[in-house]
Amino acid sequence: MSTNKGSKPFYLKPPWQILFDLVRLYKMNPWDINIAYLLSTFLTEMKKEGFIDFAASGTALLSSSVVLRLQSERILKMEEPPKLPQLPPSEQIPPPLQLPFRYEFTSTTIENLLTALEEVLKNESIQRPVKLTPIELPSPDFFKEHDRFFAEIESRIDEFYNVLKNMGTEEAIPFSRLVQNKSKQEIVRIFLLLLFLASKGLVDLFQEEEFGEIYITITGKVEEYERKPTTT
Repeated sequence: MSTNKGSKPFYLKPPWQILFDLVRLYKMNPWDINIAYLLSTFLTEMKKEGFIDFAASGTALLSSSVVLRLQSERILKMEEPPKLPQLPPSEQIPPPLQLPFRYEFTSTTIENLLTALEEVLKNESIQRPVKLTPIELPSPDFFKEHDRFFAEIESRIDEFYNVLKNMGTEEAIPFSRLVQNKSKQEIVRIFLLLLFLASKGLVDLFQEEEFGEIYITITGKVEEYERKPTTT
């Protein structure tokens, strides 16, 4: 059975026309379209025409796949858990800082000023003047005697060495024995003479304990020193 030339093909009439209008198809609810009914009736009407329109059949098949895809997307969307409403981030505003309150201007009376001045004057009167003790310089004779000692150092070394020999060469002589009842100046000179003798190897100086007594022993170089001519 053939259609008239002036009439529309059956698939452009309701209810099959939805399969050939994709713009309207996307706007409709896919679950409102009975795709099984449309395809079965479409095949029945196509058989009644007596020939198969492959272009129309392909368009109907494409529209059917689109409807099935839209239905599947709706099902998957329903299975997704609902999204929690996103609350705006809460900004925690810190409490205001309590700044120290400072007075920049103060009121002062004349009585307060007079009282403060009296206290300052009292404190100054209480303070005792500082007494400066002058430094006593040694007399010029001290420097003269000091220079004379170093000028005659060689002869003094010989004299002191003879004193040590007369005290005995077998036992160690304690330093405290040499400086007994001596002044500080004489003690320093005796110690210097001992250092000169020790540098020449004529005496040995030793201590049995730290900061203890200093002992002096005459070495075996006595004979060599005695052979040398003495300077006058």
